Amino acid sequence: MPVKSQINCCFIHLVDFEKSKEWYKKMFGFEVGAEGDDFLEFNLDGPPLILLKAQVDDITPLPYSVFFFETEDVEKTRQELLEKGAKVDPIEPFGESMRGCHFYDPEGNMLLACTR
Repeated sequence: MPVKSQINCCFIHLVDFEKSKEWYKKMFGFEVGAEGDDFLEFNLDGPPLILLKAQVDDITPLPYSVFFFETEDVEKTRQELLEKGAKVDPIEPFGESMRGCHFYDPEGNMLLACTR
């Protein structure tokens, strides 16, 4: 198959783009690679995370996260997210070797921070 076995980037579509992109900047402090009126690209140590202005007036968030941010210290990450005002769930185990916590952006998108 001509499709490569790699993910090139991750997209999050946002209705209230200005408010939500500022939330992402505040929560993470990731380096901004590029920014325009309808997109924001964060440089990560893997594929970039790209925020896009939604082309619709309403999006129903998925009831689960589709990727996770890796952290060495999930307790510290959870505490920092709470201090910055994020809605954060309790830490829970994922199998025998991972622990993590779900948190939510202003539009209700479920995100996940995990430690292996």
